[in-house]
Amino acid sequence: MKSLYILTIFLVFAASGQSQDTWGPPFPLTDSLTDNVNATLSIVPGELIQPDTLYMLWERSSDPLSTGIYARNLTTMAGPFMVAAQLNVHFKHPRVFRRGTGDTLFYFSYETDMNGNWDIYYSVLMKNEAVLGPFPFIRSALNERGLNFGDYQAFSWEKEGTIFAKNSSTDTVLLASDSCSNPVQGGLQYVAYEMATGPQFGVFYSEYNLITHLWSGPFPMDVAGTNNHLTFGNDSYGVYFPNFVLWQHKDGPFWVVKGFDVGNHQFCSFNNFTGCNNMSPSFCSIEMITDHNVATEFQYSTFASDVTGNMEIYVNTVWIDTVYSNISQYSGTDTHPQLFNNFHQSNVGPGFDNQLFDIWESYRGGHWQLWATNLDILTGENTLKGPATRMMKSSPNPFTNETRIEYFTQEAGLLTIDIYDLQGKKIKSLNSASDGNGKHSVTWDGKDATGAPIPAGIYLCTVKTGDTVLQCKIVRR
Repeated sequence: MKSLYILTIFLVFAASGQSQDTWGPPFPLTDSLTDNVNATLSIVPGELIQPDTLYMLWERSSDPLSTGIYARNLTTMAGPFMVAAQLNVHFKHPRVFRRGTGDTLFYFSYETDMNGNWDIYYSVLMKNEAVLGPFPFIRSALNERGLNFGDYQAFSWEKEGTIFAKNSSTDTVLLASDSCSNPVQGGLQYVAYEMATGPQFGVFYSEYNLITHLWSGPFPMDVAGTNNHLTFGNDSYGVYFPNFVLWQHKDGPFWVVKGFDVGNHQFCSFNNFTGCNNMSPSFCSIEMITDHNVATEFQYSTFASDVTGNMEIYVNTVWIDTVYSNISQYSGTDTHPQLFNNFHQSNVGPGFDNQLFDIWESYRGGHWQLWATNLDILTGENTLKGPATRMMKSSPNPFTNETRIEYFTQEAGLLTIDIYDLQGKKIKSLNSASDGNGKHSVTWDGKDATGAPIPAGIYLCTVKTGDTVLQCKIVRR
């Protein structure tokens, strides 16, 4: 049991203008031949499956008429597998809402038009990665979309411009009915949503009384300008700091990120890049578990900004930190970042405690890909805690003249090994041939495709075979 909770903000290295947080280098989670968006994470604790296992669910579309839900075990980086798909049918908005027991890993919901209109269904992922479902969750002759969970007993959704909510103590309740959309759930007590205010959209919320079991609202948060892309903060338990709502607001030439504390009915101070578009905010808390059984809590926010002329992803600590870390490191279009934390404290062996993950959408080569990076709060390490570091390495690293890259593949087939800089530019291809599964290695002499030595710095080596992508960071002295 945790005995102490301390609200802390990270210090800033003023001399260097950088936060002391050290995020790992960005790495791809999806292929480059399909469109991949709307990711969500589920961490299955060691009590249920050894070791702690990190799964990602997302939407993948290879044609305009079909969108499926896919899953990937990010702990082993095994190939993605389909969990909900059908020809000429769309499956969207995956959300994990209940941890499993026994042979069940977790339950997840999604919206689909398989019946000719939008309904909300759910499926079950088993330990052997078989999928049970789909099962109807909310279904009618009208369109239901945007299901969100405060926990598995409280959820809200949209039906034809109206917002509904339900929890374990109440039947379905209509919260707002005036051209509303995009509800987000904040724990058990709050639901925020967009509502038309003439030609523009304001942001409102409704509140649930835990004693009377009655809902009240809608209450306005911001009715000026255009407001959208709401998000509630969360932490591993979904109960600490659930009252902060962030959204993007446009009242003039630029988008800015705004915040509101629905518990104290006041605006939050939120820092943005001045004179730039700051969009798609996400926010969460993380509890750092120490050897002395102390849980120190940190709040982080992430958003996309065009401060450099390109839309890139930034992270800072909330609420007073004005130092931002550029974690996407790509001079292209990156958007819709989502922060995820450890979601639980495992009691069995090392796991994902103290881990913070940021996943975003990156437009590269004509398709949307999902990229990510992570941060270990406790150690400050910038190494990946997933498969890239466990299934791939280089030695020596850092290197001066040459380094040997070793990797382990679980499937045979066409294999490519490429070196990239941190801007995503390919430096050199080391291999492009068929290879069997198992352990392999290749040597790189630190030269680019023209034979010229590369400058000192950080580079990414990517191994791709089938749907599997491995990656590791290599430092050239």
